[in-house]
Amino acid sequence: MRSDKQIEKKQRIKWLKRLSLILGLLLFLIFGIIAGYYANEVREFLTDLNEETPEELRDTSKQDDSLRDLHPISFLILGLDAEGEGDTRRSDSIMVATVNPGKESTKILSIPRDTLITLPNSNEQEKFNAIYPIDGMTGLIDFVEDYLTIPISFYVTLNFEGLVDLVDAVGGITVNSPLSFTVQDSDETADAIVIEEGIQDLNGEEALGYARMRKQDPRGDFGRQERQREVIEAVVDELLSFNSVTNLTPILNAIRPNLQTNMSGQQMMTVASNYRDAAKNIESVELSGAAEYVYFPSYGHDLYVWNPYEESLDEARSTLREHLELDPSSEENSADEINN
Repeated sequence: MRSDKQIEKKQRIKWLKRLSLILGLLLFLIFGIIAGYYANEVREFLTDLNEETPEELRDTSKQDDSLRDLHPISFLILGLDAEGEGDTRRSDSIMVATVNPGKESTKILSIPRDTLITLPNSNEQEKFNAIYPIDGMTGLIDFVEDYLTIPISFYVTLNFEGLVDLVDAVGGITVNSPLSFTVQDSDETADAIVIEEGIQDLNGEEALGYARMRKQDPRGDFGRQERQREVIEAVVDELLSFNSVTNLTPILNAIRPNLQTNMSGQQMMTVASNYRDAAKNIESVELSGAAEYVYFPSYGHDLYVWNPYEESLDEARSTLREHLELDPSSEENSADEINN
């Protein structure tokens, strides 16, 4: 009797082991199929992001050595507004990010779009956000490199209108609003979006309104820049969560038409895997300055502009150069330094 029970117990254990093995193989096959499907989808997605890059900016292979050796890199990040006449877009948000994997930190400088500058080719005065529609991405990168005396490794453009689909695809985001306000939605319905002061969950439409409102913020463009950075960081947090992995297809579909970069697919994967820790510590580099109204002959009237204090601009330049491990006091040949 006892022997029969032992035999039965051994058979049951043997059967459970076989069942576990079968289930394990099934799970392995299922995850393999899913991984293969997503790998192909991700590969196509990464290719699409590079599709509209200007020809002169396509070859970024000179950055491969820097990425492989984990050197600091820099990004020019543009938030683009709605298309205007002739399919031109002005840069609604202009940010420069330096990423240092050794220090495990990222620094972000926001350049106010109303910053007064002199166009290099015509010597005419303009606002910073006019460079992109006038000289394109190549001209903007060249100008930013000269303006901040740092090299730009890569660029990324984000259509803020695409935030609606992206935020909805990740299931919404959580923000901590410093003030209460109402703002129109993407259909221009007045006061359609209500933002309360404090911590709250936002859907796509609400996140877009939260990121773009400026007139009701006492800090003006600076307050909006902070909220835009907060939204971007919240979206990144959601994208890195497990729920986003299981909801990959709608996320990729939301990003695909709204994001553009000159990074290759392999470079994106390298940064995502090897520079990840640097994204956990994001610091803002502040610019101080003063606002005024300046007469623009090309427009025939005065326009609101913002001028950074020279001491503040120099300090920002030194901070970014030091973070990129360049000589903070040397501002010559900056475009070549990061590759050496």
